[in-house]
Amino acid sequence: MSYETPTGSMEKTSGFLVFRTARGMKKLLDSRLSEFNITSSQASVLNTLNSQNGLSLSDVGKRVHLDKPAMTGLADRMEKDDLVKRKRISSDRRVIQLVLTKKGRDLYNKIETTILDVDQFLVSDFSSDEIKTLHKMLQRIWSQANNSTFIKVQ
Repeated sequence: MSYETPTGSMEKTSGFLVFRTARGMKKLLDSRLSEFNITSSQASVLNTLNSQNGLSLSDVGKRVHLDKPAMTGLADRMEKDDLVKRKRISSDRRVIQLVLTKKGRDLYNKIETTILDVDQFLVSDFSSDEIKTLHKMLQRIWSQANNSTFIKVQ
């Protein structure tokens, strides 16, 4: 079964192509991470906490690009699986920190290679210069989408 690329005008836009690519990449990563009973979203939280443990729930959500309800649900599942624990800080009881458990840290150490393998596979046909250019272009698109004001022309 082959896949035909839609030919409407929206399907030719950069945004649609990036979105479609990101979904395909996420699907592949989720498939590979399923053997560890974890999703790419959970892996992203583990990665964030592995880099800086004890961040507030809202800071983790910002770093993994999830809104508050989605982040709360994800933290609930991860806490149930003993990957993270919630901890209130004494200076402000309203702030909830997420902290990696030993199980969470051990799991991250196991999946890190899988994440890198998937990434390497996806760009294996690119030269290192092409990969650097791709990263720079994606960073510029991200910056433009998040740091500018789009003016609607009427």
